[in-house]
Amino acid sequence: MQLFGKKALMDSLQKPQTIVVVNILHDINLENLLQKHNVKFNIKDKNYFKQFDEKLNHQNVVLEVVNNEKYDDIEKFLNENKNEVSILLIIDSIQDPQNFGSIIRTCEAFGVDGIIYKKNSQVQVNDLVVKASTGAIKNVNMFPVVNLSSTVELLKKHNYWIYASALQDKTIDYAKIKYDKKTVLIVGSEQSGISQLLLKNSDFIIKIPMFGTVQSLNASVSTGIMVAEIVKQLK
Repeated sequence: MQLFGKKALMDSLQKPQTIVVVNILHDINLENLLQKHNVKFNIKDKNYFKQFDEKLNHQNVVLEVVNNEKYDDIEKFLNENKNEVSILLIIDSIQDPQNFGSIIRTCEAFGVDGIIYKKNSQVQVNDLVVKASTGAIKNVNMFPVVNLSSTVELLKKHNYWIYASALQDKTIDYAKIKYDKKTVLIVGSEQSGISQLLLKNSDFIIKIPMFGTVQSLNASVSTGIMVAEIVKQLK
């Protein structure tokens, strides 16, 4: 897996054994730092870095890292997971890679067991998503699935309760509900929210009360707020 930028490098240096090699433009300070941590590095010219999307803001730092052992099959995870408390996130049709990456970072920070997302009709894990996650993705179980509704049914069979976030009448304040030890939070896309079928199949519809003039929050921001509350209750 490739990570990009100085922030990802500094985070990865906490566990330098996970770094395979770092490709950098000549920078004596970075070179000394990498030598201090016994990390292999290559000096590249500017042409090497031109292959990467400018949106990555890679800062002329590209890491090759070892993926931690993770699940990528939701059914295998559910069959093997023996934890009494388990929190999963479903994202429905997120299109913005920055939002997706930020959500991944939040889930890693709060110890969410994994993220379930569609194989199609939404942004996939790409360099921009990895960059936005600041490397957190290497520690998170990522579950691409064909159909979210059928996945929800599978989760229910494994005793998970489903909480969907939506701005609707008669929704429940996210902070005034008691979450089950096996909880799935669903968050929707930036434009269309959560599909009606997913809402229908959810056990509870929750929302973050708004007291200002804005009617909704960025998907990654709202995810962080609700995940923090769930973790506060369960862990």
